[in-house]
Amino acid sequence: MTVMRCETRFSVDRTRLPGRELMLAAFRGLTEDYHPVLHAAAELAVLHQVRDRTPAFEAPGLDRRRGQLMRAIDRWVILAAPLPSATAAEHCETLGMLVDRLAAHSARLFVTMADATDAQFYDEWARLDDLAESYQRLIDDLWAGSRCLPSVVH
Repeated sequence: MTVMRCETRFSVDRTRLPGRELMLAAFRGLTEDYHPVLHAAAELAVLHQVRDRTPAFEAPGLDRRRGQLMRAIDRWVILAAPLPSATAAEHCETLGMLVDRLAAHSARLFVTMADATDAQFYDEWARLDDLAESYQRLIDDLWAGSRCLPSVVH
């Protein structure tokens, strides 16, 4: 039996962090390649969508799972990223925290803003784009060794 596989638009290097385009695609469920960070990001986006419709008494379970996913992203980065230089500046949040914020903005943009005015949608899209650009700069700096991440417990 021959299995046909569709080629994806993006190529994933599993030894590096995925770029902003792959991350944004993962939030919308549009990536087929497996990368642990993309997998966690996609689940974070789903959890944010579900959380908006979840009664308050059930939210702690969703938040616990979000914390697990953020820690998984942070562990992957610790193991995969090159050691930063001794003069590397520390970023204000972990990569897991940043991906979670991206997932929250993405869920808001593509789900809750569906009925928003064009101006409201554009403003939210601009915020998401700025945050995605911050993500790209951070991962570029991490791989260049010029930035390090804080060791924060979620």
